[in-house]
Amino acid sequence: MSDDAQSALLLDAISKKPMTAMEILTELGIARASARVYDLRRDGYVIHSTAVVVRNRRGKPCRVARYSAPTAQKLLIPHLPGRARYTHRPGNKDANA
Repeated sequence: MSDDAQSALLLDAISKKPMTAMEILTELGIARASARVYDLRRDGYVIHSTAVVVRNRRGKPCRVARYSAPTAQKLLIPHLPGRARYTHRPGNKDANA
């Protein structure tokens, strides 16, 4: 299955219910869920990721992301995916200037 087909399948699934990467793997057969989420965000879709604690196979708690899409509509101006966003604060001089 191509990356675009996987992204479309994932968008449809997380629009219906929030899913973790393991649920995405078992139910949809998409092994690299985070890569498909990155592609969807890059294309302008709003994908929420919430940290949840689950138990691993040894019974120890670990944090994973639960992905959801409130709507399947694209943004007119897509946000760049990533964890941090650079904001320029007026009044502060740039170190490189």
